[in-house]
Amino acid sequence: MDHDIIERTSKRLGSAFSGQERGAHAGSISVYPVDLEGYDISGRDISTRVNMKIGKVPEASKFTVGGRNRWGSPVSIGLMSKNLQELEEAKEYMIARLNEMPQLKDVNENIALGKQEIRLDLKERAYFLGLDESTVASQVRQGFYGAQAQRLQVGRDELRVWVRYPKSDRTTLGQLENMKIKTAQGTYPLSELADYHMERGPVAINRFNGSREIRVEAETVDPLASVPDILEQVEAEIIPELNAQFAGIRVVYQGQQKYSQEAMGKAGSSYMIAFAVILMLLVLHFRSVPKALIVIMMIPISLLGVAWGHGLHGQPLSMMSLWGAVALTGVIINDAIVYYSKYDRLLIEGWKVPDAVKEAGKIRLRPIILTSITTSVGLFPMLFEKSVQAQFLIPMAISLAYGVFLGTIFILIFFPVLIMLLNDAKVYLSYLWTGVKPTREEIETAVIQNNRKLKFEKNRGRRVTAIEE
Repeated sequence: MDHDIIERTSKRLGSAFSGQERGAHAGSISVYPVDLEGYDISGRDISTRVNMKIGKVPEASKFTVGGRNRWGSPVSIGLMSKNLQELEEAKEYMIARLNEMPQLKDVNENIALGKQEIRLDLKERAYFLGLDESTVASQVRQGFYGAQAQRLQVGRDELRVWVRYPKSDRTTLGQLENMKIKTAQGTYPLSELADYHMERGPVAINRFNGSREIRVEAETVDPLASVPDILEQVEAEIIPELNAQFAGIRVVYQGQQKYSQEAMGKAGSSYMIAFAVILMLLVLHFRSVPKALIVIMMIPISLLGVAWGHGLHGQPLSMMSLWGAVALTGVIINDAIVYYSKYDRLLIEGWKVPDAVKEAGKIRLRPIILTSITTSVGLFPMLFEKSVQAQFLIPMAISLAYGVFLGTIFILIFFPVLIMLLNDAKVYLSYLWTGVKPTREEIETAVIQNNRKLKFEKNRGRRVTAIEE
């Protein structure tokens, strides 16, 4: 790796990178790069190179190379059950299957690994002598860790006296096997009363909704990989087999997927409220539901530009893309209102419907295009920005730039067609209802409202004249 981009490194013993594992068995190395502005490399690229260079570490129980992510791991699958043995087996199965996927790396569980512990399994002879696990464990603890024998008062201080084996007698496992266990029938070596094995004890037991939970987490090899596609593959290929083998296991998606679902749910609710408010304001402005609806139709059409732009730049859709689409809604509706308002004014001035549609397009062509060009062109430099700070905003810029571009084209070309189709539908429905075919201008809302206004003012003028007389 190019050392010019590394500012410093530091190592820490006694605590792992995640901060969960603590003790002499844990440690971490942190790499601090220089300001990567101007370099064609990111922090994710650095961690990927380090991971490839180090490779597998067979001696490590848990090994991870990566950076911190406030939203959790891209792939985080929670396994829940009240049966601890089944939960452990399901965890091992899930880890093995995720390791087979080439899109993933650093597959680990979220359970912190504790220190090595000695587990005792009593033999039949121990039970015959009246011993149990608690009694044997207590004597082993007293011999190796110690027990308080008494307290001595020395002046104003209190001294505690602890008794245990001398250090030379508590350094090897052989000394553990030969230690004497007291019984009512005498003393016996521990090796005659119990077998032992070494394993790591859990630092904590995680629970979720009343069940024990173990999360299996993984990072993506490609930082731009589509996490939903990976999770769909997991859902289709791994989860059914897991459920078939371990019927008591429940699967819950955590990490970035959980955050994304929650954020999308909140954003969707907020967007629907905003959509309803926009529709209501359009109805009040145009005094016509059909007019408001054809303006609203420009929104999904402009969203095609959002999808096209993300595909063109190879960017996955994200929350920032959604917020960019929300901002896009306001721009597109504004352009449509500008066009429609001019069309209504021309009708009031006496223009025919086909001529008013064409003339409104000519008059509003320059303002609409200038608005769209300034918005899109102003955002394009950000789309090709390489700085770390800009990467977070690029999806939003893509949504706005390409959505405005495609939406403007549709407004200028297809919006006049929608206006004419709506006018034809009004003429046809009026003919079916009254039996008399009206002119195109008579059934337009703007003309109807203007005629009512003129009639009201005329009647008002007559009443004023009559009063004066």
